[in-house]
Amino acid sequence: MNQTFDFHRFGLLLKLDFSEKSKNYFLTTGLFVATMLLFMLPITWSKDVSELLYLFHPLALFMIIMFGGSLLTTSVFSQYASSDTGIAALMVPASRLEKYLSALLLNLLFIVPLALLFLQIHICTIDLANSKLYGGIEKYKYIPKELLQYFFSLHVIIQGAVFLGSIYFTKLSYIKTASAVFVTAILVGGINFLFANFVTSFPSKAVAFPFSAWKIWYYESNKSYYLDYPEPVQSLVYLFPAFFLLGTWYIAYVRLKEKEI
Repeated sequence: MNQTFDFHRFGLLLKLDFSEKSKNYFLTTGLFVATMLLFMLPITWSKDVSELLYLFHPLALFMIIMFGGSLLTTSVFSQYASSDTGIAALMVPASRLEKYLSALLLNLLFIVPLALLFLQIHICTIDLANSKLYGGIEKYKYIPKELLQYFFSLHVIIQGAVFLGSIYFTKLSYIKTASAVFVTAILVGGINFLFANFVTSFPSKAVAFPFSAWKIWYYESNKSYYLDYPEPVQSLVYLFPAFFLLGTWYIAYVRLKEKEI
């Protein structure tokens, strides 16, 4: 088969993939959006501050964006996994790169807007909830920048890992990938937390997430510190998830070549 990339053929393949997968993508994404609204809208219905309703926002970030987004990504190469559709997918007269980019672009068309929609709903519902509180005092705060940075960095890393796992593992790809990511996240988070406590002489309280600043409290001396990365290091921290994602995309393409798809 001709492996030369052709834009016209790529456009036709993208239309074909969209027609075959869009129904499943739209239904799944619609379910995620409905669940997201179910979690995030109740905070606007009360005139009293409710910590429980506020906690639904970070819960939606974890369950819908991180977990839900990975479920969308795990099916990116699903047409090659099933014997019913595998032969037909292999027979499509398109280059390997065209098939790869079509699957990747279609996935991004749903994953990226879902994450941006969460941020927009979060900001709007927090603002609306504050406007309805008695006295007009703003009690609800946006999810802290450090926490957002951590979760979205982890989200990008998970997306890359699941994308690679969907083509790397033949059977039970999502379970195997999720297990590997979970164990790695626990180890990295634990090492980062222990390191933060060690270099700060074990403070009374420490909040230290990977990819984010440290918050340190010393209750005995009534002092607290906010420790951010130096600017050059911070740039590398911001870039690491992107480099990891690009790396997994490249490895997935190499794996695709190995399978002669």
